[in-house]
Amino acid sequence: MIRILGTVLWLSCVVGQSVQISVDRNRITQDDLITLSVEVSGSKSFASVNMDPVKKDFVVVSGPGQQTNVQWINGSMTSTRTLTWTLSPNREGTLTIPALTGTVDGKTFRGKPIQILVKKTSNSQGNEVFVVAEIDKDKAYLGEQITVTYKLYKRVNISIEPFQMPEFQGFWVENLFSPQRLQYRTVNLKGVKYQVATLGQMALFPIPSDKHAIPSLRVKAQVELKKKKRRRDPFFDPFFDSFFSETTTKILVSEEQTISILPFPEPRPFDFNGAVGSFNIISNTDRDTAKVNEGFTFTISMKGSGNLGLFSLPEIKFPDQLEAFTPTENFNKDVFRDAVTGTQTWEYILIPRVAGTITIPRIQMSYFDPNEKKWIRTQTNPIDIPILPGEKSAVASSGLTKKEVELIGQDIRFIHASSSIFTEIGKNEWPRSVLFFYLASIAIFIFPVLLSQVTGYRLATEESRQIRGALRTALRELRKSNGDPFESASRAIYSYLKNKLLLPTQNLDPARVEVLMEPHLSEDKMKELTGLLKDCDAGRFAPEGLEREPKILADTTTLLKEMDRQL
Repeated sequence: MIRILGTVLWLSCVVGQSVQISVDRNRITQDDLITLSVEVSGSKSFASVNMDPVKKDFVVVSGPGQQTNVQWINGSMTSTRTLTWTLSPNREGTLTIPALTGTVDGKTFRGKPIQILVKKTSNSQGNEVFVVAEIDKDKAYLGEQITVTYKLYKRVNISIEPFQMPEFQGFWVENLFSPQRLQYRTVNLKGVKYQVATLGQMALFPIPSDKHAIPSLRVKAQVELKKKKRRRDPFFDPFFDSFFSETTTKILVSEEQTISILPFPEPRPFDFNGAVGSFNIISNTDRDTAKVNEGFTFTISMKGSGNLGLFSLPEIKFPDQLEAFTPTENFNKDVFRDAVTGTQTWEYILIPRVAGTITIPRIQMSYFDPNEKKWIRTQTNPIDIPILPGEKSAVASSGLTKKEVELIGQDIRFIHASSSIFTEIGKNEWPRSVLFFYLASIAIFIFPVLLSQVTGYRLATEESRQIRGALRTALRELRKSNGDPFESASRAIYSYLKNKLLLPTQNLDPARVEVLMEPHLSEDKMKELTGLLKDCDAGRFAPEGLEREPKILADTTTLLKEMDRQL
């Protein structure tokens, strides 16, 4: 095999010692692999090579492999130590393996650049095997679903190695289909029969970003080569030809595709909050009547298909007679005909403070229907709920919330009234009674002011305490972990983000975290955060995560501390 030399460098410090850098070929197609070798002669150790510059134009598929060769010539021993890497090109064109640097036996060396000519592999009729990314549209609105399906086409026997789906930048991703094993069916492409299998299918929802592209999928495969037919030979039985087959390693790469983002028609409705698809909103209560100071549940449900989970409800102005608590959110996803469908629910706890009939207002919001290309408004009906009188309590008489009453009670619990104030008013008690009424009238005006200041301060500082204690709370959860370390790490991260950012929901996942944290974290720290969350999911549901189990808690602790310094 012809080898293309990148450099032959003699290290003058040791007689007979040299470093040779070479590739096995310099003309390939995008699905081919090349072998990069660093061979050291006359050394007692292998070379140490910096491969980072290579990763700009190539993917390091494997390596370094090590090989030692010893020869005896005329009683003298010579040895060579070789490191090899398998490389796959990232694109077509003239690519360069830069001048590699490294050390051997404490001495440095530097090679010369090697140019590799890469020709495009056409994923079309006539190819033996190829991978394509099929998309249902190349133009979409922000939030509109794009379905991408990666498929493998073949006309020869192949075996593929485990692969990972690429990272999708500029999209919210929902997995639609991940096969446990490939199932092939026969198709006809322009008169040529292929076997095709689906490698994976995702629903992509564009989010605001500088670039929206469907990335290439890379699959490593062992491909059986077609043998040339032997000439007719009366003494050769063609039956035996089937026992001799050759295979080669290929990197199958699908073409990257760009998605154009369409602008929404103007004017936008005032109540548009990012919902794109087709939806219907309804609301209900868990009871027909309620009592004063007894809570009931008010539920809002958004059903349909589209970017559920990527938008929030418009602000709801409940009547002053109702105390509303922060809602809990839940998203039940389903897939119907390759479309993400489901129900997004918001549950409010409402506490009535006065008796009578209270009206829960109509909830309305607008969404954009990409199929109809128009704005549509959906709304609920108002709900009238009778409120019956309840038992008298401090909360009912004051009109304050339960939390406020508890806070006030902590501050005034040591104030006691003197029994002398309640003595009967008579002739001899007139000055004292006048003083009593005078002080009481002053208290009527002063007490509400003091009350509002105390409660306002307490409630205002509660959020700040939650923010300051976010890291401490998360680390405490990690320390008391005694179950699944991946579950504990994931729970600690989500708890930290919820407390630190005052999020009203615990319905978090790696994709949603990426959207929420992008304005707050650096790019490197964002990749580390999402990568750690994905490792937690893999560790809980797949055996591959066992390798990281021993240090997942330590990695999570370090990451939380570093994030807290940035937030």
